[in-house]
Amino acid sequence: MQRWVWALALLVTAGAAMADGPPSVLDFMRARSERAFRQTPRHVLAFYYTWYGAVGEDGRGKHWGRVDAAAQDIEASTNYPVGGAYDSHDPAVIDRHIHQARACGIDTFISTWWGIDTFEDQAFGLLLDRAALANFHATIYWERAPGEGEEQIRAAVRDMLYVLRKYAAHDAFLKLDGKPVIFVYGRVMGQVPTGSWPEIISEIEASYGSEVVFIADGYQESYARLLDGVHTYNICGWVQKNSPEELRTLARERFEASVGLARGLGKISCLTVIPGYDDTKIRTPGTDAERHDGQTYRVLWEEAIAADPDWMLITSWNEWHEGSEIEPSVEHGDKYLRLTREYATRFAAQAPVPQDRADGTGVSAEMAAAMRELYLGRTIGILPAYGGQAPFWLADVGVDLRELTWDDVVAPEVLTPDALPVILYAAHERYRQTVNEAGDVDAAIQRYLRAGGLMVVMSNGPFPFYYNEDGKAVRSAGRMGLPMEGAGEWLQPG
Repeated sequence: MQRWVWALALLVTAGAAMADGPPSVLDFMRARSERAFRQTPRHVLAFYYTWYGAVGEDGRGKHWGRVDAAAQDIEASTNYPVGGAYDSHDPAVIDRHIHQARACGIDTFISTWWGIDTFEDQAFGLLLDRAALANFHATIYWERAPGEGEEQIRAAVRDMLYVLRKYAAHDAFLKLDGKPVIFVYGRVMGQVPTGSWPEIISEIEASYGSEVVFIADGYQESYARLLDGVHTYNICGWVQKNSPEELRTLARERFEASVGLARGLGKISCLTVIPGYDDTKIRTPGTDAERHDGQTYRVLWEEAIAADPDWMLITSWNEWHEGSEIEPSVEHGDKYLRLTREYATRFAAQAPVPQDRADGTGVSAEMAAAMRELYLGRTIGILPAYGGQAPFWLADVGVDLRELTWDDVVAPEVLTPDALPVILYAAHERYRQTVNEAGDVDAAIQRYLRAGGLMVVMSNGPFPFYYNEDGKAVRSAGRMGLPMEGAGEWLQPG
């Protein structure tokens, strides 16, 4: 570990917070870490889908597709709900779901949300009203953030301010220390670049007038540092094709690591359990994670409880398309409600875990001080769109870092070895190749290297400089002097 950190020390210093506009990513992360949650009340939450419509005279329903009640078959549903297809806008249906969920230890629904005034948005207000009558809670699952650049930022801010202003004051809206909680789906985390989050969150909170708790989908360090907690929606990718015995060992390893990531940064830790998963009716070839007559669910619950997260999430209450539902079905009866009651009761009985933010680097205070002294007075540039650990760990030990924009990269007076003796690439495969003229980023980096600068590449993806901003495979690593197979023409800086 120490040798790796010393290697990182080759990359270092002088930070520059933006004087105007939104905070830089690192400055935002530092500020976010100051409000780390030290003790979080237990919650058991289930992902909840409000996109189902009533079956019409043509025998079809929104999101159900064709419904054959006599044959107990639904076109877009793996299993068949007890009582048949239903309407998510029916108060009686919502009341039944809340009553069943509360009876088995679930206290919150995370409700799918697709935008302002959508079918799901209209259902959410009704869900909150019904939840308030039953001492139950709900929040949204932010599903999409379309657009790019400033357009995407504006739309994201608009959508979340709509949700907060319309719903967050409701007694049933999930809150932590009085702050509204919003779960962010992996699609949004993938659509929004790392560098946009500081502006989005800062503007949301400034306009709303209160802090907001955002929980990211994905166990990535950058997500945990940017937002207030981490979870994952679907774990079927590693659950499938394992026997219950094999799954136990795998779940123990993964759950411990996931909780450790969040706890190490003082963030909210969430673990997800599934009863099983089968989307082969709607996708080809699809994925099928066997239920093993309840053993999959049992094993995941037992290992999740042992890992001791803050919140337990269930995928899902009623995602019938993907066969992950615990809502009673003709095929499984109420087995999964009974299992949920057994394990949710056990989980809720555990005392909340006090959380102290750990030193994410594992570096001693003496080594950190030596690193700061070694690179005192030097400035190291961090190339844009980074997501790997290197910049975060360097910032943790107190080494100053300057975050560059692509405009900075192509500015000859900025990207020079005298000003920036080392630059760090810690992004994924995609980068911006052109700012003002075709290929000017490539040319600028080559010019910097020929002048004696050093670029250290610690990509958080398999092939740095592979795709440009248009998604075209340009394979520019070779032009940057990286001796990689398939990297194209190599550059030997002289």
